[in-house]
Parts: sequence; C-alpha cells; structure tokens
Amino acid sequence: MGSASRRALVVGAGVNGLSTARALLHRGWDVEVLEAGPLPNPHAASYDYHRLIRPHYADHPGYARRFGEALAAWEGVWRDLGATHYVPRGMVALSRSPGDWSERAGESLAAHGIAHAVLPAEELAARFPHLETGGVRSALWTEQGGALLADRILHGLAEWLAARGVRLHANTAVTGVDAASGRVETARGSFSADVVVLAAGIGLPGLSPVPVPGAEPRRCTVVYADIPDDLAPLWENAPCWIDLGGGDDLWGMPPMLGLPAKFGCGLDTRAGDPARERETSDADTDRILAHYVGRMKGAERFIPRSTVANFYLMAEEERFVLRREGRVLSLTADSGHGFKFGALTGEDVARAIDEDRLEETATLLAAL
Repeated sequence: MGSASRRALVVGAGVNGLSTARALLHRGWDVEVLEAGPLPNPHAASYDYHRLIRPHYADHPGYARRFGEALAAWEGVWRDLGATHYVPRGMVALSRSPGDWSERAGESLAAHGIAHAVLPAEELAARFPHLETGGVRSALWTEQGGALLADRILHGLAEWLAARGVRLHANTAVTGVDAASGRVETARGSFSADVVVLAAGIGLPGLSPVPVPGAEPRRCTVVYADIPDDLAPLWENAPCWIDLGGGDDLWGMPPMLGLPAKFGCGLDTRAGDPARERETSDADTDRILAHYVGRMKGAERFIPRSTVANFYLMAEEERFVLRREGRVLSLTADSGHGFKFGALTGEDVARAIDEDRLEETATLLAAL
C-alpha cells in the first residue's frame, strides 16, 4: 500500500491485532486500535492463561516450516516487553498405530530439519511417569515447545503500545466498514485511516467486505484441574502434550507457575454460538476428563478447578486468510493454532502493508 500511507486502524485487540499494531509501529506508522469489549478482552480467542506453541504439524507441514520464525518473532516481543512470557516445557506426542497423527508429525519434523527424537516404548515409563503407556508404540519428543502465557502477553502488548502513543479504544464495537474510504463506524463515532486491518476474530465475517472462506465460530472447552498430592511427584518434569494417540486429539499443559494443569480434547471442539454457549457445565468437565482415564495415571482423581469455553474462528482447511478490498485488509489467523504464530503474523501483515506485498504474504500466511 506504499510508504506514503502512514495511518493504520486495527480492529480487534487479540494477539493478531496487537501484534500487527506493534509491527506497524516499528515501521513508523501512526496506529490506532479498536476493541469491541474490554482491552484485553476475556472473551477474545486469544485470552486464557496460556496457549501451546509447538512445531508438530502432521497435516499442515507449512506451519512446521515457519516454527523457527515464530520463535524468533516472539524473542522480539520479549525484548520490547522486557519480560519473557514463555515456559519451554518441551512437547510430547504418542503413537499407538502406524501412520497415526504422531508418526506423520514426526515425518514433518524430519522433513523440515526440526530437532526431535522418537523414543521407544520401553523408555516411556521412566521418562514420562505420569502417563499410562500401555499400547503406546513410541513418543515423539521435542525440546522446543511449551506454553505461551497468553493473558500476560496481551496485557503486556497493550501496555507497551499505549506507552508509545498508540491510541487504544476499549468497548468500541465496529458497526460498519467502508472499504473504499477506509472509514469504520462505531457507536462512539467514525474512525478512518489509510489502511484498516480487520483482526476481529469471530466478529470478522460480519464486518469483512470480502468473504472469508469456510468461516465458522468453533467452541473449544478446556478443563483446568489440580493434580492430587500423591501424584504430584510424577508431574515434576512433565512436558506439554499435543497428542496421546488413539484419535481423540488430547492436548494440554502440566501445572506451572502456580497454575493448574490444562486438559483439552479435540473431539470436544465443535461449531458453536458465542452469544449463547459460553457457560459450561459439570457435564462438560466430566466429558473431557473422562478421555484422560487410562491415558494419565490417576486421571479419575484429578480435581477440577474451572472449565472454560473459548471461541475461535475456523477458516477453510484451517488456513490463515488475508484478503484486501479497497483500504481494508481482512485477517483471520486462528483456526485453532493461531496464537503460536501471533507475533510472526503481526510482522507478516505489517510487511504486506508497508511494502505492498499482499499476495505473497497471503500465500505465506496460509502456509502454502
């Protein structure tokens, strides 16, 4: 969009919006941010105690290829914030049958030269004593990977931006977008800029002047639970996990920094209505933890602390999407695995704007 355009308006203060604002600021742009709710917004897809970062991609190897770049981009954020909001616990995935997700992820790591180890079954009980390893063929292990402390990152970015003159407008929902003029309407008045970045998460389809292919809000329910005292020694060096084999897509994080363990289940992720389905129930908690019985020692005795329903925007083929209409860029870079790339996505989008490299960047974001 050319170096003469220097005013940018970012709609959405999740990790992609704030990271784009930061990257544009570094490139000399005058930036303003609008957020529909509080800033940061606890209902944003980005908001939670933490998010996984890992190079394991069985079916989207293009994202594995960019993992090193993602880590480097986060290092830049830590330098700006003066704090590292990342806990490198390592990452494990278990294989139970030939050609399963874990085995394919290992092939992707090997193809991209990412350091990893395939551990034989006989080593697993000593290496990961908290896991039930009966029926497991092998474990895919990487030293790299762990937990990005999501809420601390969002608060840190917002504070950093505000301290450098970026105007942050909380509780300012956008009601209309004029792509030709770069003007957006809100209940608090109109805003305009040389370029508008719509990074509005689940609100994007209702605002975007161009279609977002396959866009659908998805409901992901996670359980935070404490580990019983007698089992705690088994978890002292426990890594994060991205798959425990068997097809039920179990992922999560061990206790860290005073936080309880986090238990996720991909089978429990589904299309949902963020306006009506944010409340969770005991049935949600029981359903998710039941998947861990027989997978983790003593799982039937885990002590639930809270269960949270998080919504994110799923795009076609789980791709990140960047499209332009007039002065407006529509961005969705989530699809259930977007936070880990948030800092890098911000740099990608800022470069696309500043150097007029939209088509190239759109292909890069989609990991094609």
